[in-house]
Amino acid sequence: MESGHPTSLELIGLCAVRARRRVLDDVTVTVAPGEIVTVIGPNGAGKTSLLEAAIGALPLSAGEVRVAGRNVSGIGERSRWFFFLAGEAEPPAEVPVATILQHAAAAPRADRRLGPNLIERLGLGGLRGVPAGALSRGERRRVMLFAALVSARRFLLLDEPTGVFDPLQLLDVMALFREAAARGTGLLLTVHQMSDAEALASRILLLDQGRTPACDTLERLRGLAGVAAGASLQQVFLALLQSRSVRGEAAPVPS
Repeated sequence: MESGHPTSLELIGLCAVRARRRVLDDVTVTVAPGEIVTVIGPNGAGKTSLLEAAIGALPLSAGEVRVAGRNVSGIGERSRWFFFLAGEAEPPAEVPVATILQHAAAAPRADRRLGPNLIERLGLGGLRGVPAGALSRGERRRVMLFAALVSARRFLLLDEPTGVFDPLQLLDVMALFREAAARGTGLLLTVHQMSDAEALASRILLLDQGRTPACDTLERLRGLAGVAAGASLQQVFLALLQSRSVRGEAAPVPS
């Protein structure tokens, strides 16, 4: 069920083309403050393209991006509302971690009060003197997540933020996402592992070939897919894709 919160982020009828291929085809989703919407789908479904279109990095051929009911255009204006973390984003290799953390916490509109707790929770305190290029992949990702979470933007758009962590680290990162949501931040996350999406999401957006088979809570998606009450998200997704394939069209987005 789409949220009607007056300060929601609304992506309405987004269509976009990349290299002469339509990567988004009339995608609509709303993210309310305090909500975590996870985006899942096969490789090439349009997950990253959706986030890039939302921030203005991928031009739209149709559709609108709105915040608080008002159309926002241009990367500069959207950056006031959104923090985008690309899946392959890396901190500058030659810069010490301490400098990166300081700059992130001092950025315009960042909430410096969050910094000490985030440093501790992300395990970055012992890495302050280390150049970012000497960090492991997971450590580099934690540095980038610090910048996202301390930014205090109204909406965080994070591309594959959970994929590099071991199970224990993942629990900590998920807890930080939930705490950000509890502070009123809206999160739109692309997630590769469906178990991660299932554990995190307020609602789940399914993408396939740039279209939206469904977007809703897991409970309502189970009903739409016609599967058992305890079915996993993976079972739900496969059932919905199979249903769509049989009909030759996208399943309706629940109202």
